[in-house]
Amino acid sequence: MGRHALLVATGEYDDVRLSRLRAPEQDVERLAAVLEDPDVGGFTTVEVLRDRTDHEIRRAVEEVLAPREADDLVLLYFSCHGLTTAARRLYFAASNTVQDRPAGTAIPRSFLNEQLEDCRASGRVLVLDCCFSGAFVEGFKAGPTDVLDDVGEGYVVMTASNAYEYAFEQDSLSLDAPLASLFTDVLIEGLAGGAADLDGDGWIDVDELFRYARAEVRARRPDQTPQFFAHGSSQPLRIARAGGAPGRRPRGTASYTSGQLLVARGFRAAAEPVCRTLGPMGRRSVVFVDGRPVELADASAIVDAFQPDDPRDRLGAAYVRDLVLEVRREAGDGAASAVAVARGAIGGLVDAMRDGHHPVRLMRGVTAAAARAAALVDEATRPLAPAELPALATAASGDAGIGALVGAVAARTGWRGPVLVEEGRRFEPEFEVHRGLRLDRGYASSQFVTDTAGRAAVAEDAWVLLTAGPLTGVERILDRVDLGGRPLLVVCEALPHAELAELLKIAQARDVVAVTAGPDELERLQGVVGGTVHYPYWGNDPVLLSSLGRAAKVVVTEQDTVVLAGPAATDDDTAVLVRAAAGDVARVRRAVGAVDSAVRDGVLRGGGVGLAELGARLARDATGTPEEVAGWQAFAAALAEPAARIAENAALPVADLDPALLDPAGVARTVITAAARTTSRFLLVH
Repeated sequence: MGRHALLVATGEYDDVRLSRLRAPEQDVERLAAVLEDPDVGGFTTVEVLRDRTDHEIRRAVEEVLAPREADDLVLLYFSCHGLTTAARRLYFAASNTVQDRPAGTAIPRSFLNEQLEDCRASGRVLVLDCCFSGAFVEGFKAGPTDVLDDVGEGYVVMTASNAYEYAFEQDSLSLDAPLASLFTDVLIEGLAGGAADLDGDGWIDVDELFRYARAEVRARRPDQTPQFFAHGSSQPLRIARAGGAPGRRPRGTASYTSGQLLVARGFRAAAEPVCRTLGPMGRRSVVFVDGRPVELADASAIVDAFQPDDPRDRLGAAYVRDLVLEVRREAGDGAASAVAVARGAIGGLVDAMRDGHHPVRLMRGVTAAAARAAALVDEATRPLAPAELPALATAASGDAGIGALVGAVAARTGWRGPVLVEEGRRFEPEFEVHRGLRLDRGYASSQFVTDTAGRAAVAEDAWVLLTAGPLTGVERILDRVDLGGRPLLVVCEALPHAELAELLKIAQARDVVAVTAGPDELERLQGVVGGTVHYPYWGNDPVLLSSLGRAAKVVVTEQDTVVLAGPAATDDDTAVLVRAAAGDVARVRRAVGAVDSAVRDGVLRGGGVGLAELGARLARDATGTPEEVAGWQAFAAALAEPAARIAENAALPVADLDPALLDPAGVARTVITAAARTTSRFLLVH
């Protein structure tokens, strides 16, 4: 059974005699959100038309009604000016309607009536929030009825007023008038809040919705009388679930938008295959790539390949993709955990908005909760013991062999220097120890990037130009020195705009990348690559090839620069080059990133348990207004999601998760902050 809706809202009119209405745009947005909510309306399609011409509206009405099948439900909603003629003919105003010529420029009652009568759908509902909308009954086959029988198969009309009443106090809304119409506001309240479930069976039927709406409208404005007409009724026609999942009773009118529900829907669809990979027993997800099923276990690979079956899910899927890339870029690991946290938070916040909480105030609570959670990570952190390092690498990569390799690297170098990972040509991984170091500075411009997938500038067997002070005369330097086709790394204390522009111009023809560094870093780098540090007060003294340093490999990202020179003779300024087996590069990089973060920032309990414990502590610290507390609590509860998914994937209760598992504190902090940013982004969608 398909459930389809067309919502028509017209508030702006070309004819100045038709006053502007502010309610329709807001009404249609909120009603669309409720109908699209899978836990409330669950409509398959909801099309919204705003301020369209009469011929566009006619075409849309026919498009939604004509293809319907016998087991479908279809709902039409109009919020606009209602116009009546001296002969009591009713028209619905479009953006191009001429007030005294409605027959040729508006939507006649007869058109809607004929289209609905001819529609094959067993359930047809027309909702009219217009002045004089009760006039729709004139000529209606079944006539008006005050007996509200259960309505199933048939044709139902609900109107905001009778044939002689305004739907508002006046047939216009001034700028200081209410922003929403009473009738639609009451309908949304009854649907989203579950108040219209008069018999308490967990579902809202058409007749229940009208009974609720009529009573509420009459109580609040006695001069407005909603009307109900029906014929061909049989079994109860269910419009919606009563305000959400079974057993849940919301407390107010939903504040979410249809855009937020679209994001939430797509986020759930894309998050599911990612969350299935969580934990030591994480599963592989089957994703279709170019029509072929592909088995994937890496979050980045999954989100890159994932294509939603429903086009409406693409926006939410893009949120998941952005979150995974952000976490991988900042921490190297923890992307799937961040997706699980964000998914749980978004679900909790949809419930909070279903209760009527304002999304911006909820966002303030989420932001405050994330800041407090980051502080709690610091309190829960302890140093990583050397003996724990291989186990941590194994957990991050899901491979004991990779864990052993990373442990061997640590035993050789003490994990003091940077580690680069690339794909090797052998079946077994191997590593080499080089002279090298990491600079906490990235490239001066993203236009230097040569590896677009990794967002890095990579250079093999490169010359290195070291310059104290600002770089000057780079064009002259390169004209005088023959680099033999090798790449060039330029490291200087300052990079004037003109020199950067010249380097970017040069980079179009040869591999060049520039970074800035302090005096101490220049001296350390000179000790690794050799060459001479050039000073600006040397004037026009030429830069010779012999004064340049040499690097075996250079990798420059947005955040840092790693330089490898020749084999290391001492343990000072060492770097490691790991050549991973084919297909293992991503997993080795995750293991290396996890260990690097743990060595620098410490660890806390893994398997998601540490995050869940932080969430429980966080929930007790909630502060702020009730709406901010609701946002805080939604985010706190979401921190338990990674542990829940890890346990689910392992077919274990959360209490039985391995207590020896560890998570890097830095990764946990990134998971928290990145998930909070994604959640806040969701809350700001309209």
